[in-house]
Amino acid sequence: MKTIRVALIGYGRSGRNIHRSLMSQLPEKYQIAAFVDLDAQRRALIRRENGVEALPDYRDLFGRRDIDLVVNASYSFDHARISADLLRHGFNVLSEKPAARDADEFASTLRAARESGSRYFVFQQYRFAPAYRRIREVVESGKLGRIIQFTFTFDSFARRWDWQTVHGFNAGNLHNMGPHPLDWALDMMGFPEDVSVFCAMDRAHFFGDGEDFVKLFLRAPGAPLGEIEVSASYAYGKNTYELQGTRGCLTGTDVGLKWQYYRDEEAPVQRLDTRSMRAADATPVYGLETLPIHEESWQPTGYEVDAFNAKGLNCYNALYETLTEGRPFLIRNEEIMLQMRVTEEAYRQNAALFR
Repeated sequence: MKTIRVALIGYGRSGRNIHRSLMSQLPEKYQIAAFVDLDAQRRALIRRENGVEALPDYRDLFGRRDIDLVVNASYSFDHARISADLLRHGFNVLSEKPAARDADEFASTLRAARESGSRYFVFQQYRFAPAYRRIREVVESGKLGRIIQFTFTFDSFARRWDWQTVHGFNAGNLHNMGPHPLDWALDMMGFPEDVSVFCAMDRAHFFGDGEDFVKLFLRAPGAPLGEIEVSASYAYGKNTYELQGTRGCLTGTDVGLKWQYYRDEEAPVQRLDTRSMRAADATPVYGLETLPIHEESWQPTGYEVDAFNAKGLNCYNALYETLTEGRPFLIRNEEIMLQMRVTEEAYRQNAALFR
């Protein structure tokens, strides 16, 4: 079995707590051959925790031929610039989200990959979430009928005062957490090119000038209505997933889903009747019926119980198959480009918030 030798840029919440943690669970597939961090204290932490010296600058990797993949977990505002530079120097790159500030910057990174022949991937691990995968199976089974509307909700109640509250740092909740439900939403809609966007943003608890409340609606011909909420102002919790269909509905979170539906062939035969409804004695009544409802549920088992870890492991396992066997990667860059365009339009509609 081939082992992918990795250079990891950034040893913060993402680099250390997500990427290093995930790769350490897959030692037969990934080996971190080099660490990079600008911060001297973080380099000392790398030395203590990993027993190796870290590089202070990603450009110190240039010229090395023992690196199969560079994981770019640098600051959000540096993702596109550093990724493009690495690609031009012949490295395959896995970039953290958000991959770029906007569609133009992302297009520039794609151009660097195309011109160099290097491979470029974006870490959208939530597409690999066990609960979301199960939802896709339920939708594709047709049990819920045609999906009319879905809502994906990421809510909390908390203040925040770090660099990821600053709009100029390519941060704010639409960039911080928004890429995950937005990826789900566009996937559910079939990644329509002619998607319409309505977005309202606000700022309640952030100490920086970035948004901590996002309400986003997406529409496209032939696709369900999409609703996304990412808020730091709601403490009571809502279900992460809500779907409404023509024959059923679904609700739940990463720790459990439930859905109900009826089958057309089992439902009472009804015909439109525009007369006022009445009982046999002419008293008015509602048109009530008893539908034979089927109910199903899902709970994660095994390693999937830790949903956050499971989605990352699923992503890294899929990437390994792409790198070693040539299988197509589930997250296509064309899909990320559409996400960039939607995000750009959402910020355009709320430009007054950042003046």
